[in-house]
Amino acid sequence: MYQAKIYGFLVNLAGRDAADDLFQEVWLRVLKASPRYEARGQGSGWLFKIARGVAMNRLSRWRPSGEADLEGAAEGVADLEPQPLDLLEREETRSRLEAALAQLPPEQREIFLLREVGELSFKEIAVELGIPLGTALSRMNYALKKLQNLLEDRCSKTT
Repeated sequence: MYQAKIYGFLVNLAGRDAADDLFQEVWLRVLKASPRYEARGQGSGWLFKIARGVAMNRLSRWRPSGEADLEGAAEGVADLEPQPLDLLEREETRSRLEAALAQLPPEQREIFLLREVGELSFKEIAVELGIPLGTALSRMNYALKKLQNLLEDRCSKTT
C-alpha cells in the first residue's frame, strides 16, 4: 500500500541511483522491527520514520555534511506511471520542479517531501524530525514560497 510513496520519498531524498538499495533496506528493517511495532497513530508515519532513518544514515556515510544527492531530487514527486497524454509537458514540468526542489535548503526540501510525497501530517513531521510544530509549518511555508518563485521565474524565462 505504501511502496510507491516510500520509494518516491527515497528517490526525492537520495536520488534514483540510491533509492533501489535504500528501498530494500527499508523493507528489511520493517520486517525486523514489525514484532516490536505498536500501533499508535498511522502506520505510514512509522514507515516513513524508518525510511528517513535509513536514508539519512546512508547519506551521512556518503557525505560528511549529510546532504542528499540533488541529482534526481524530484523524480518521485510526479506520478511514477507515465500517462499517455501530454508526456512532453509532464516531462518539462517534472524537470522544472526537479530543478526548483534541488535549490531548496535541505531542511525545507525534507519537510516538503514528507508532506507531499509521504503525506504525513505536520504534527507527524514535527515529531519525526524532533522540531516544534511551528518550525515544521514555517519551513513548509518558506519552501512553498521559494518553489513558487523559482517556478514562476523559470516559466517566465521560457515564454
